[in-house]
This record gives sequence, structure tokens and C-alpha cells, in this order.
Amino acid sequence: MLEGLEISEISNNSLERTLRLDAEFYSKFNLGQQKLFNDIGAQSLSKFATISDGNHMSISDNFVDDGIPYYRGGDIYNVFIETTPSPLRIPKPVFDMPTMQRSHLQKGDVLMSIVGAIIGNVSLVTTNNLATCSCKLAIIRPNQDEILPEYLGMYLMSKFGQQQIQKFRRGSGQTGLILEDFDQLLIPKVSKNLQERIKGIVNSSYESYIKSQSLYDSAEQYLLDCLGLTDFTINPDAHNVKSFKDSFIASGRFDAEYYLPKYEDYANLIRQYDGGADTIGNICEVKDRNFNPETDKEYLYIELANVGNHGELTGCSTMSGSELPSRARRIVHTGDVVISSLEGSIDSCALIPQEYDSALCSTGFYVMKSDKLNPETLLTLFKSLPIQQLMIRGCSGAIMSAISRVELDTIPLPLIHQDVQEEIAKHVQKSFTLRLQAKNMLDEAKLTVENAILLGGGKWMIYNNLQNNANTEYRIAMLLLLDNINYPYCHTNPKRGVTHKRLSSSFAKSGRMDAEYYQPKYDRLFTYLNGFPCSTLGELTSIQKSVEPGSDAYQDIGIPFVRVQDLSKFGITETDVHLSENDYPAVIRPKKDTILLSKDGSVGIAYKVEEDINCITSGAILHLTVKDCKVLPDYLTLVLNSTIVKMQAERDAGGSIIQHWKPSEIEMVKIPILPKTIQKELSNKVQLCFALRKESEQLLQDAKSLVENVIYKNRYK
Repeated sequence: MLEGLEISEISNNSLERTLRLDAEFYSKFNLGQQKLFNDIGAQSLSKFATISDGNHMSISDNFVDDGIPYYRGGDIYNVFIETTPSPLRIPKPVFDMPTMQRSHLQKGDVLMSIVGAIIGNVSLVTTNNLATCSCKLAIIRPNQDEILPEYLGMYLMSKFGQQQIQKFRRGSGQTGLILEDFDQLLIPKVSKNLQERIKGIVNSSYESYIKSQSLYDSAEQYLLDCLGLTDFTINPDAHNVKSFKDSFIASGRFDAEYYLPKYEDYANLIRQYDGGADTIGNICEVKDRNFNPETDKEYLYIELANVGNHGELTGCSTMSGSELPSRARRIVHTGDVVISSLEGSIDSCALIPQEYDSALCSTGFYVMKSDKLNPETLLTLFKSLPIQQLMIRGCSGAIMSAISRVELDTIPLPLIHQDVQEEIAKHVQKSFTLRLQAKNMLDEAKLTVENAILLGGGKWMIYNNLQNNANTEYRIAMLLLLDNINYPYCHTNPKRGVTHKRLSSSFAKSGRMDAEYYQPKYDRLFTYLNGFPCSTLGELTSIQKSVEPGSDAYQDIGIPFVRVQDLSKFGITETDVHLSENDYPAVIRPKKDTILLSKDGSVGIAYKVEEDINCITSGAILHLTVKDCKVLPDYLTLVLNSTIVKMQAERDAGGSIIQHWKPSEIEMVKIPILPKTIQKELSNKVQLCFALRKESEQLLQDAKSLVENVIYKNRYK
């Protein structure tokens, strides 16, 4: 009757310090691990380190573009916290506030995520650069006379550390690891020699990672230097001349930045819209009346951090009126659009869906609606570059630069044609629907973000597809808007985005009638390239296409099936999709020095295969084999990943939903042929880059394995 069940007997005096009674806590596995740690003399983490957490002060209204890094739970995906791609930042005066002192980071700190799905993610602080973090992170500061941070970090990342961390997490909805439980995490104190060895491995890994990034960047930069394309991007004029009447008298502004010509270009572009234009003050109702919450009533509260990158809300807090911060004084309703007023987060705009009706948001947002523009179009306008630039122009203030209501009301908006508004609304709503499906799928599967990325699985594959489709729908909505207002994509000045072509030199020659294809920047690119010996990609390589079997052929085991989403310029990531090897025996496999090039979706990704790989690639990935000895494979791959080819791909690729780059167009891609000495120098840099990346990954794995092996073998002297 009890077959398949597990029973553990625990006496009252053996209960955990906080008297936990949940059965899972006392599983036989957990009890066995506890015995192991006791047998090897592991000691409490609190004996080796001080533990605190980050900033508890509300700080979402203080974020700026250029300042001191402010790390959050979502940044703990990198072993070395300084390699976080784009952390939020705060100004120095906020960083120096007394309430922030406790959360200042220093070299040797170990950070751990302690809230939500990513509990247990760990990062090392490797420099003394000014930085701080939120209360979603624990700051573990080891006594380095007792235990080195590199060993501690590797231990906490190992399965033994993770098993304990997950054991002590608490809560049912949003789980957390409380600071009081850290003294129950047991750490085996190994010999100093072993710790130093692990430190050396970790430091070597960090150095290899940094060198790898630097080398690849320098290779790309060197290539552009050789071609004279370093300053290819055209910058707008940085000066203007205004009379006193046309400046201060008209606007009340004396700051020179306000009068940059680019802002006049943006404003003129809007005003010239054929459907007409008017100011925000005339088109929109801005809801800036304060709402006083009831003390005992619960409210949904939306903060800046809850606004996603594509106009969606990613979550909210639930608080009683007495718990709400004083800035929670704006009430929102379905169909409202909320827009951040702070210069550093102008692009944080969101559409309020039905589930957030009557929620509260911060006074750092403007809440608005319009009877002339539907909510989706209004959102898309405020996410567009012209309107964001005009909002940035209107910002003022030294530390907390923000746009005032007076400045906001004067910004022009185009009165978008109704049929265009309806099309925009369709794509934006589809984007939101797909994102909600993706979120629900992850919740249903009960996977953390980290596990989903590392372990994959069918649901993660579907989630990725949904997210990609959502992004596509959002881009379509933005494109419809920008096309409709005749926004010149490449240049601030509308006149600079115009070119004139005869029929004989345009459609008759290329078969293309879309104006984007004939932008002046492409003519300028080819003018530069004509100064170098060039060959077409078809002349330099033989190009082969693989197969597209369709999702019905996907299976869990067999030969790996690599798609565009699994390809980057640094390699091929592990895929969870396989095909039957018996069904595709004659399909080409990637061979050493083959260049894989994506032609659909994310077009123009190129990777040179380092050794033969037994896998099948999607039909969206072409196999290029160098057939002309005047070009080296590594050099050619570098060129394919550079601006030189990305612009040609941008010009050629078509398709409304999914980008397609035709093989016939790919064959005609122009490749500059630099002298062999330069090609070899570039190739050496690229090869060293890949060697260092591989070494970095292996060193981290060695460090974690070393910790695990020591615990298994009980070698602590």
C-alpha cells in the first residue's frame, strides 16, 4: 500500500532551527546530504563570512543612462558580475546617500539571488569599481583569511551548494531565501593550497573571457580601419544659431542641447504628416490627478521595473494602502498608456491590459489616453525614435532629469490614418497575446528561467518561438508607424534620406521598387568598397543548402538539428531538437572550415566550423566552402559578421514577417580582399579569441568539478 512512498521519522528535538514541518525538507535525500556534511566537518557559512542584502530603498525613479551600476536579480546570469551587458545605473549622489552605504560592493564579494525563480544564481565581484545592488541579492563577504571568494563562489555554484540553497528556500507563490537561513548553509573548509588552486583557475577564466571579447572587438575594428569605415555613421550637426526671440523668448530654455538641429528635424517630420498633426496637449488626456488609496484595501502597484521592452507589463506588486510608497498615487485603467517622465527611462512605456484595471502606478509615469489615436498606436508612437527624441529634448534637471507637463504638452504627434491605426493595433495585440502565452507556458511547466535556458525542452522551444513571433509583431507595428510618417531610417535630416534613381538604374537593374533598397547609405558603402579589390561571395565560395524537414520530424533523440536560433558568430549552442539519422543519411554535415551563414530570420550570422560536426542544419542556414585561395576562411567569416556585409544583408533581405535573404543575392555580396598579411593577422586574432573562450568555459567547469570531487572523496587536508 505504501509502495512508491517515502517516509522519514524525525523527533521533535531534531527539528530544524525554525521548526520547519514541510515533509520535503526531511526527505531521505536531504537527510543523507546533511549526514555527509556532518561527517566531513562542514561548518556554517556565517563562520566564514558576513551576510547582508542590497538596497531596500525605492530607487526606480533614479535610474540614469550613465552612472554607477545597480545590479538586480536578473543580472545574476554571469559568473563575473562586471560582464553584465547593460545593468541599470544610478547617479553618484544617490549612490553616496547614507541609506545606500550598506549595499556598496567591493572586490571579493559573492552575490546570490535570493528572490523568485532564480534563487541560488551566483556571481563574483572581481573589481573595486563603484557598484551597488538591490535587496533581491545577498551580499556574502568572506573573511579571506579563512576562505577565498573564488572557492566559495564555485562551491555555491556546485550541486552541493545548490542542493542546500534550494532546500532552504521558503514560500509558496514567490519563494525566497531569507538571510537568517544562511547560517544553516554548510561549507567544507578545504586546505588553503586547494583554495588557491581554484582561485587561479577562476582568475584565468576571467582573464580569458575579457581577452576573448577584446580580441574579437579589435579584429572587427581593425578591419573597419583598414577599409576606412571607422566613422561610417553620419552624425547630425552639433550646432545651431538662434536669435533671442526664437530661443529663450519662445521656449524659456537657455541650454544649447535643446536647440540641436536634429530636434527640429524630428518635429518638422511630424508636422509634415499628410494626415495632419497636433500637440500632445490637444490630442491626449493626461491623467495627473492624485489618487488617495484606502489604508486597508489591497492594490496592484506598477513600478518602472515592471515595464518590459516592448510595451508590456511584466508584473506588479500587491500591497495594502498602508504599505504603498508615497509616490503610488496614479490610478490606471484598461487602455491607458503609461510613459516614464525620467530622461534615463523615456523608452519605458506600457499599455495597460484588462488584468491591471484600477491598479496604481508611480507619479514618475504620465498616464494618458486619446480619442483620436487608439491605445496601441499611442503606445507605438511613444516607443518610436522621433517622439522619444523630442521627449528627451524636453527633459530638464541636473540629477533627476525629467520632462515637465508643460514640455510634454507641446510635443507634436501625427494624426495617424484610421486604417493604419487599426493595422498597428492588430499587430500590437497579437504581440501581447503571444507574450502572455509564453509566460503562462513557463509558469505551467514550473521552470525557472535558468533551468529553461540550460536544460531546454519542448516547452522552451515553443516559448522561444512565441517570443520571436511577439517581437516580429511588435516590429511590424513600429514599421507601419514609421513608414506612415515617412520617417527616414538612416538619417536625422529628412533630405539626407532621399535619393534619385532612374528606372534603368533601379528597377530595370535590380527588380526592386522599395525605396529602402536605394538609401544613400548603401551607395556610400559601395563607393568605399570600390576603393579595394573585391570579389563576390559566389566567386569565393561554393554555397550549399541543407534541408527543412518540418516540426513533425522533430524528436527527442537522434542526430542534432541546428536552427538559426542555435547559431551565433561564436558557435553552435546545444539543441533539444533531433532528427532520425536513418531518414536523412545523405544530407550535408558541417565540415571543418565550413562557414555556416543564416539566410532566414536573423539573417547574416556567420560561424566558421572548427571541426567536423555530426549534425544537420536547418534549410535557413547555408554551408559556404571557400574555393578561392585569395581569401582565408577566418577572415571571410569576420567580414561576413561585420558592418560591411550586415548592411548588404539589410538592403537585400525581404519578407514582412520573417526576413529572407535569397541565395542569389547572397552570391552577389561584395567582399573586400585585403592583402594576405592583414588577413592572416586578423585570422590569428579570431582564432586566439575562440581558443580563449573555450579555455574560459573549461576553466570554470574544472573549478566546479574540483569542488565536487573534493567533497565526494573527503579530502580536506
